[in-house]
Amino acid sequence: MRLGIAGKGGVGKTTISSVLARELARRGHTVVAVDCDSDPHLAMNSGVPQERIDAMRPFIERRGPGNSASADSGATPVQLLSGHGMRGPDGVTYVMASRITRPGGG
Repeated sequence: MRLGIAGKGGVGKTTISSVLARELARRGHTVVAVDCDSDPHLAMNSGVPQERIDAMRPFIERRGPGNSASADSGATPVQLLSGHGMRGPDGVTYVMASRITRPGGG
């Protein structure tokens, strides 16, 4: 099963996602929670310590003048999860799609 949560800012998407991910994992499902927010907080809302979150590598890393996608383009899902995923409470694997490291104007 794949499930996406979308909506306007501030309506509780991250809260609902974190509760749903942990509850499904508690019921025995394999859960990979992908945080696609540019300012990700899904792992934090699920109880993952900030130090572990800071060590996570975003799945999409922009590098170089052309802002090309990460070198992981040929990796299998298992390889991507082992390189970018992090196990959290209740066995949920968290993946961060991107992260703002330097805010810009605009």
